[in-house]
Amino acid sequence: MTHATGKKQSIRVFLDAADYGRYLVQAGTHHITPSALGELLIQDGLDRLERGDLHALGLATESPASQGSGAL
Repeated sequence: MTHATGKKQSIRVFLDAADYGRYLVQAGTHHITPSALGELLIQDGLDRLERGDLHALGLATESPASQGSGAL
């Protein structure tokens, strides 16, 4: 994964209490800051979307590998 090293822009994300708790647990479990975890998750999600994986958006019914396989 290649990432630009320029100035970073902030975003706001709102999670319900249960998801926020899970998020903090994962940050602590993996010994990274919540901010770093958010950045990594967003980068991974963007990479997946750019590859055509729409599962996180609830728009996909097939895996990206099986889409457009041309098999009849």
